Amino acid sequence: MRHPFHLRQICAAILLYMSIASGAQAESTLSPREAYVTLMQLGQVALSKDAPKEAIVYFSKAHRIAPSDLRAQLSLAEAFARSGQVRRAEAFVQYLLKRPEYGRYETQYLAALAKLQARYPLVASASFAALPSTNIRNTSSQTVFDTLIGRFEIDDGGEETSGIGLEVGLHGSYRHPIADGLTFEIGTTFNRIWYDASELRYWRGRVTTDVKKVDAHGSILGGLHFDRTYYAEAEGNSSDRIATGLHGQWSRSFTGNTQFTFSGVAEYRDYLDKDSLSGPFASLHLGWNKRLETGATIHLGGTVERSKPSLDYHGYWGGTLRGGYETDITDTLRAGLNLSAAVRWYDTDFAAVDYPRHDEIYRLGFSVSYSRIKIMGGTPKLSCGYKIQNSNISLYQSTSTDCRIGWSYQF
Repeated sequence: MRHPFHLRQICAAILLYMSIASGAQAESTLSPREAYVTLMQLGQVALSKDAPKEAIVYFSKAHRIAPSDLRAQLSLAEAFARSGQVRRAEAFVQYLLKRPEYGRYETQYLAALAKLQARYPLVASASFAALPSTNIRNTSSQTVFDTLIGRFEIDDGGEETSGIGLEVGLHGSYRHPIADGLTFEIGTTFNRIWYDASELRYWRGRVTTDVKKVDAHGSILGGLHFDRTYYAEAEGNSSDRIATGLHGQWSRSFTGNTQFTFSGVAEYRDYLDKDSLSGPFASLHLGWNKRLETGATIHLGGTVERSKPSLDYHGYWGGTLRGGYETDITDTLRAGLNLSAAVRWYDTDFAAVDYPRHDEIYRLGFSVSYSRIKIMGGTPKLSCGYKIQNSNISLYQSTSTDCRIGWSYQF
């Protein structure tokens, strides 16, 4: 009695192979259930033959037929991981975890994430960016500085220098699952920023240790960090800096499309050649993000920060409001607009004047990415912004247009 059943499955598989190979309509001769079963079988066969990219094709088709089927979901994630796309596999499972309609599978999703992290504890990525700017030195747009003791000319005042910088970055992390949904992670990042002017070139490194807890409603993270910025080619006093501190983040999702995020940083910044700038720094950020049914996203946020270096007139309270909108223009073109406004109130009278410094910073920007352009599987993204910094201390008045053409590759 089993022969007719096997014969039927073999015939279905042959029809499906013909459909995939020739683009014919043979697949339509199968019922959705038959097509799903056959696709899952073909995917498993492809995995057993160490052909995960073929398996992705089959499991993706099965997932489209039965999007809420747990077996199809986790099989697709497995195929992503086996093909070397570990981050994509984890991102897919995390996406499923946040969908309220799949809440009954929370335990299975968390177990799948822990399994991926245990099997692939090391993940890495590389990034490259071009950084064109109309004012690479952040030169003041004013030419003179009036003080209580007279008027002084500002070095290079009003003479903005345009140029292009380059940034290369490497990031790696080690993850160890403590329990389902609870992970310990060590991360390292190294960046090299290069400009034609040697005094603007620097290295930046960062090491973090974090404990992260995730569930169907959001995540919470806390840890330590160590940052080092090194201007290797600068002559005289440089902006070399070491920062050590604490950081944390809490996020909560609602209805699968809306997310609130609260994060904070507290650190001590030690400027090795400029002791007057050394001191504690802290910031708190609240963000709101909503994904619309059209695929567009809206985000709003606000930040409060406090800096208290050893030289009082450089200490300040600051606040920033920002917002943005991003949407698909076509199936392959995505674009967005963003704006921000920030203020900084400084603690005491600035040197040589009888009033404290006050800054206002405004930025209007856009971003665009075209998914048909691929570099090693990654899509470059262009983002630009026009910034105006107003200050009652003319040394700090400036304007600039800064862009970033960036690309990231995960491996």
